[in-house]
Amino acid sequence: MEIVITLFVLVGGSIAYSAWKRNKSSEAVQPVDRTNDPDNDASDRTCLCCGYEGNMKTWIANYKVPKLIIVVGFLLGYIPGLIFLVIYWGKYKCQKCGAIGKNRPTSAESPHQP
Repeated sequence: MEIVITLFVLVGGSIAYSAWKRNKSSEAVQPVDRTNDPDNDASDRTCLCCGYEGNMKTWIANYKVPKLIIVVGFLLGYIPGLIFLVIYWGKYKCQKCGAIGKNRPTSAESPHQP
């Protein structure tokens, strides 16, 4: 048990330290200007499953179930929570059919617009 706690502190500490150093540096990446999103957590997207076009929110940031899954995953072990977080980070959920990650930006936002 002590080795698990030690690994948790070492891995978590190194990740936190590198993130702190990166954000403190003068070359830190600036946030993307999302002026067309009124609440900055939603985006106009098209669902590939049902064809719904409209505003979709990111799954982890806007719903309670994935947050609960991440907390339980971290409590059961650091790795399961981290794997879940990596897989579903930045995925949008369809408002109509509930598909997660099966969508794309609408043609108005697409850089390949004719």
